[in-house]
Amino acid sequence: MAETIVAWLRERPSATVNDIVASGLMSSRSASDAVQYAVRCGALARDVRRGASVKDRVQYRTTGIALPAVRLRGAEPCFDGLLQAWGIVLNPPQLRAGESRRHQIADYE
Repeated sequence: MAETIVAWLRERPSATVNDIVASGLMSSRSASDAVQYAVRCGALARDVRRGASVKDRVQYRTTGIALPAVRLRGAEPCFDGLLQAWGIVLNPPQLRAGESRRHQIADYE
């Protein structure tokens, strides 16, 4: 959703959340959440206008910074870098095993 707003704002100098909602892109809650995410990521900047009405006080504009790449769902986490930093080998060495014995206790009744 944030990508949609950033793309939409590239065509405009700035806009408010109400402008985004009025354009029909998304609901008020979704637009607010997406704008806040884009601001946290640095893709949008907030401009506060003093003396403007509450609806028009905060304007958002693009900064030119790209949003983070979308993670693929189902991708498994990889700890290889962390293991290497801790000095833990990724493939443990095969150690020679001595003789092994197996003891089995019979159940006699």
